[in-house]
Amino acid sequence: MVKSRLTFRNIEIVEAIAKLGSLSSAARALDVSQPALTQSLKAIETELGVKLFSRGAGCLVPTAFAIPFLAHVDQIRCELLEAKRDLSLDLPLQRQAKLRISAGIRSCDIWVDRAVIALRRSRPEIKLSVDHQLLNLYERLLKGEVDIGISMVDLLPTESARLVIEPLGQWRALFVCDPEHPLATTANLTIDQLRAYPLAGHFNYPVILRLFSKDASIPDRLDIASGWPTTNLHVDTLDSLIGLVTTRDCLAIVSKENVERELAEGSLVELRLAGDPKLYVQLVLAYVGDAPLSDELLLFIEAIKSVEARRALNAPVEE
Repeated sequence: MVKSRLTFRNIEIVEAIAKLGSLSSAARALDVSQPALTQSLKAIETELGVKLFSRGAGCLVPTAFAIPFLAHVDQIRCELLEAKRDLSLDLPLQRQAKLRISAGIRSCDIWVDRAVIALRRSRPEIKLSVDHQLLNLYERLLKGEVDIGISMVDLLPTESARLVIEPLGQWRALFVCDPEHPLATTANLTIDQLRAYPLAGHFNYPVILRLFSKDASIPDRLDIASGWPTTNLHVDTLDSLIGLVTTRDCLAIVSKENVERELAEGSLVELRLAGDPKLYVQLVLAYVGDAPLSDELLLFIEAIKSVEARRALNAPVEE
């Protein structure tokens, strides 16, 4: 029997399953059938000699063996691309195409990850990087430190001669806390009640600013937003955010979809906000448009809009 070898496609498969949480969702994102994806995953696990995913409550959960694999997936991908270029010695030396993306955690979960997978399939030579530094996104775009941002509209200026801002989509935000939190059993919370407790995660700032005022300015100090104290702990993923909320006296602002399982299991409680029981956050694309756009940026914009078009067709209607 001939053993299979770990390939660029194998890495895409593991990454897609880990990020989307199910074989069916990953199969749709990778444009393959679910049975084919299941067979590919089995072959990868056989090659590595470990089980990468275990069955959780309604989703696939990365095992302890998958975590270091996923942590180095970008490095593995870059090394594969470099090896591919080294083998193509008969081709003329070309400048490596790069695309730098800044996007929120929730934006990556809904749009960016799928668009990146699609772009890597069609243009594997493009080096893609994604960060979550949204508070200074406007300045970073103008300075050329990032090529495109996917952010909440509240973090960007309403008018800019150089910046192009295009609507992308929206998500419903919920306030959540641990069941043992002092506010967990309070109905119709007010802003004043919420001010007394820290918020987990810097990516909650746009929602905070929107709640207080459309014209609220972003403060220089990152530990205070309009008088609202926040945690100094480092939170850069939804899992780490939920973990912090369930172990400390913190609140969080998340999407309904991201915490459906935790709410159903009772590990998190949704807080009802007086006067604004449903808060929707508008996401936008932002890029500098006073110069010709690179092919890489145009391809990414096309890919992410395609993801949103498919999502809009299947998105459930909120009452």
